[in-house]
Amino acid sequence: MALPYTIAPHLKYFNIPIADFIATRREFDAFGVGGFIFSRAADPTSDAGCPPRILLLQRALTDSMPGCWEGPGGAAEPEEDQTLLDGVVREVTEESGLHVSRILELVAVDVWDHTRRNGDKIRIAKYSFIVEVHEATAVRSDGSPQPVARDDIPVQLEATEHQAFDWALEEDVRHSQQTGQGKYQLPLPSIGRQGANILRAFELFREQQHQAS
Repeated sequence: MALPYTIAPHLKYFNIPIADFIATRREFDAFGVGGFIFSRAADPTSDAGCPPRILLLQRALTDSMPGCWEGPGGAAEPEEDQTLLDGVVREVTEESGLHVSRILELVAVDVWDHTRRNGDKIRIAKYSFIVEVHEATAVRSDGSPQPVARDDIPVQLEATEHQAFDWALEEDVRHSQQTGQGKYQLPLPSIGRQGANILRAFELFREQQHQAS
């Protein structure tokens, strides 16, 4: 069941009927969406010794890009999603079992050409955002919010699409991105700058944390 979510004010221009959004972008044949989720320290005083981590999912070996790591995401569905942001919310839930509570920031827009199995070529634009999820925050007895410990966030994978998940450190993602080796096999550049986008998400998340402190 979909849960309510809010949108950062500067992203309100995405909150329009998806048909209107598509109508102004006729150069694209399909749209992708993604949501980057960060864990927070359960004890706010321990942030200095607890660097942020981002949720990455490993694609199933039976799917396309087998074994690659990525954030939750997929295709926007004009028949199902009222807005592009509804598509973000739906895909996050379908792929991670988590429910978006707030859409915070646009991280990147990637564009690439894709050839379907029947030989048709289409042009895709993917919009990736930093999001918060309901399951990452609990409520104290006085009504104030409290971050949930990372291991207690109930990630649930769709087995046909992903086989594992991890809360990744920036340094490990950077090593994998720069060397092509390391802990995470990242999607090929032919489908956008996905590895670089994860690092960009870390940068934007730090900026938001600094502004909030």
